[in-house]
Amino acid sequence: MLDQNNPGLKQGDNISGYFIKKVAKLEEINSVFYELEHTLTGTRHIHISKNDEENTFGVAFKTVPVDSTGVAHILEHTVLCGSNRFPVRDPFFSMLKRSLSTFMNAFTSSDWTMYPFSTQNRKDFYNLMDVYLDAAFFPKIDKLSFKQEGHRLEIEDDLKDDGSMKLVYKGVVYNEMKGAMSSPNQVLVRFLLKALYPDTTYSHNSGGDPVVIPSLTYDQLKAFHRRHYHPSNSFFYTYGDMPLKEHLNFIQGKILKKFERIDPKTDVLSQPRWNKPRKIINKYPLGDSEDPSKKYQVCVAWLTADIKDFFEILALILLEQILLGNSASPLRKALIDSELGTDLSDGTGFHADNRDTMFVCGLKDVEESAAEKIETISFDTLKGLVDKGIDKKLIESAIHQIEFHRKEVTNTPYPYGIKLLLTISECWFHGGDPERILRFDADLDRIKKELSSGSFFENRIKSYFLDNPHRVLFTLAPDQLMERKENDRVAAELDSVRASLSGSDIKKIQEDAKALRQLQESIEDVSCLPTLELEDIPPSVKSIKETTRYGAAAACYNQPTSGIFYFESAAGAGSFRKQLIPLIPFFCFALPRIGTAVHDYTEMAQLIDAYTGGIGFSSHSCTSFEEKSLCLPFISFSGKCLVRNQGGMFEIIQELLCKFDFSDFARLKSLLYEYR
Repeated sequence: MLDQNNPGLKQGDNISGYFIKKVAKLEEINSVFYELEHTLTGTRHIHISKNDEENTFGVAFKTVPVDSTGVAHILEHTVLCGSNRFPVRDPFFSMLKRSLSTFMNAFTSSDWTMYPFSTQNRKDFYNLMDVYLDAAFFPKIDKLSFKQEGHRLEIEDDLKDDGSMKLVYKGVVYNEMKGAMSSPNQVLVRFLLKALYPDTTYSHNSGGDPVVIPSLTYDQLKAFHRRHYHPSNSFFYTYGDMPLKEHLNFIQGKILKKFERIDPKTDVLSQPRWNKPRKIINKYPLGDSEDPSKKYQVCVAWLTADIKDFFEILALILLEQILLGNSASPLRKALIDSELGTDLSDGTGFHADNRDTMFVCGLKDVEESAAEKIETISFDTLKGLVDKGIDKKLIESAIHQIEFHRKEVTNTPYPYGIKLLLTISECWFHGGDPERILRFDADLDRIKKELSSGSFFENRIKSYFLDNPHRVLFTLAPDQLMERKENDRVAAELDSVRASLSGSDIKKIQEDAKALRQLQESIEDVSCLPTLELEDIPPSVKSIKETTRYGAAAACYNQPTSGIFYFESAAGAGSFRKQLIPLIPFFCFALPRIGTAVHDYTEMAQLIDAYTGGIGFSSHSCTSFEEKSLCLPFISFSGKCLVRNQGGMFEIIQELLCKFDFSDFARLKSLLYEYR
């Protein structure tokens, strides 16, 4: 197998302390896949060699919480507060000024933490990798950083009403999670995981519950790092056109040669299955000024397939598209048309984020009494699909959408190399085969073959939904007293803490606050961080010239786009009456969703999914070159499709522009709720 970026590397080779377990050609994405394991430590490494100058690196760790102290989240923040070789308080922020990176970030999921970056500059790649590796494996984790990022006590300048000293909790993660747990979306997802996975790590709030965060100790944080941020518990990933051997030599020399293998005991077990469904009600805080009567959310959630069973995962991804993917999708349409709520509930969809996957459907802005009605609608709709069969057009559209989006190479919203990493991460971290996820054509062909011989999706609706007792009817209820009660609880807790403090304890709190302020305000020397010199930066700017120009009105650019055709155009909106201009954003949102004089909105949704990868309209404004005070509103419209579907896409765009029909007021009302 010829890989011009890594000539001579083959399966079974030993290289830089690694054993190459697998080498495979990925025809689907025109790449070569390498899977390796470090002999001494057990570190796993995946490299995707592709002729792409945007190179990506990532290191991830399985971080499996046993409580809701937010230890993994706080650790993600704290390791980025300086390391042994780069002892600056915020190396990430400092590197932004010394780097040409196209992406730098860190993620904490329910059971893993990841540190990825992308760059197009070779020297920059190794500069960033050096900083990332030292931060992850050799962080300072000093106590002051723990207090800054996690939690701490501080004494407010203002006294309490009784004249006594006022204590408060502070901390970056503590404050972040206080905000998160006041959001209905966040609350629903957190409690839904707890309801559906009560016997696993997912029952805990990996981000941290503000009620529990203050109980985390500095020693517990350091112990969590020792166990979880170890090469034996790590997953390395590289992508792009740079040679793999150079990456391995760098990682081996900087990190791996300094460690020995351990058993981190971080495997996540599957949730034991139930033999009967459950009902769960949880609350979220609602403001005093809002009417709580229609502020409930209700959803039905099922535990579905094992994350490692990619064939079933692909089937469920397609089922999500069939059932919920567009306005014509039967489950979405049945729920929305019931008018019990204004939109699908938060969390609706298929979630392949955990050891066991889950599927959720429901409505938001409903009354308390709507729970059983929503459950009945969901089951009646699913049963109807099993009894009558699924419309083949829905299946064909779903398959087209999967094929399109797997084929599309784009750097939105992340660089493509990072998108591939996020695609394989869940399966890989839980012991599955990441190559199979990237080589999806074989499983998709198998599904197409099985479709011709029977009720493929109908059988899965039956097994995953209708006959699956491991499900929850979940209600998220508003509570207008919840915030006040929580504030009272925190105040009482702090009063108890205050009563237990000695004079020396109070002095230490004051000293820590002063030291933290001085640290944050000080100007530090960041010269220890690697940087780029002027000669490391290419002097030329890449520009893409049009292949063909059609006067001033149109231009064509021939580029390698994996067989996908992209179209974009714009039209001035200056002819709109002034009072209508504020409505342009909603007009753009509604136009591809409202239907036309030829096709209603459900038929149009099916056509868009069957022939395109998406059609969109958006509003913009700019100033005139001649008169800077003059605002020029305009509308852009765009579409993308497989090359074979160009004609179909332009017919759809023409129909949307020339034959739109806003006379369906019920649909318009639904879109207004969705838009807000």
